[in-house]
Amino acid sequence: MPTSLARRPRFLAEVPEVSTPAPVRFAHASQPSPAPGSRHHAPLAEPLPAARVEGDESLGLAAIRREAMQKVAAAVETLRAQADRLAEQARSDAIEIGFQVARKVLEAELRQSPEALFALVRSAVRRAGESRRIVVRLTPEDAALLEADAGRAALDGITSARVEFVHDPGLQRGDCMVDADFGQVDGRLATRLTEIRRAVDAAGEGAA
Repeated sequence: MPTSLARRPRFLAEVPEVSTPAPVRFAHASQPSPAPGSRHHAPLAEPLPAARVEGDESLGLAAIRREAMQKVAAAVETLRAQADRLAEQARSDAIEIGFQVARKVLEAELRQSPEALFALVRSAVRRAGESRRIVVRLTPEDAALLEADAGRAALDGITSARVEFVHDPGLQRGDCMVDADFGQVDGRLATRLTEIRRAVDAAGEGAA
């Protein structure tokens, strides 16, 4: 009796055939964004290399140091300017005080000795140059001293012009105004001290 391949053994006839299940495919779901207020945190950034961190710190320190040096330089320049201004002011004040003292001393000398007056008048008459006529205006007290023999002797040889003395109550002791052919010579004490002051200031500016 021929054996049929389609016949199954009897002990297998009761076992149902099981089909091979199809492979299950899993789809990759996208990661949902964390809802606001949730406890989910964003992934931490990767740490920077140590060399880069040190370089950034060095640049920051250099910028701070440069800014500090600029501020110090500006402060030093301000102090230098203030020191120069204060030094100039102190110098000017010292010169002014010196001239005030000199004037007081000169005025006291004029009251005590006519020789100081004669010296001032001689200086003003010399500045009149080659005038043929010279008029010297002074206070009445000073004019009296110059009209005396001692006063006229003090002017001998200073000029060949004829010298006249005129009383001028508007002047102060030691002042004199000389009228010459070409104009007028201001021999007042205040004018003389101002001229000296200008010369001193000019010398100081030249030295600076």
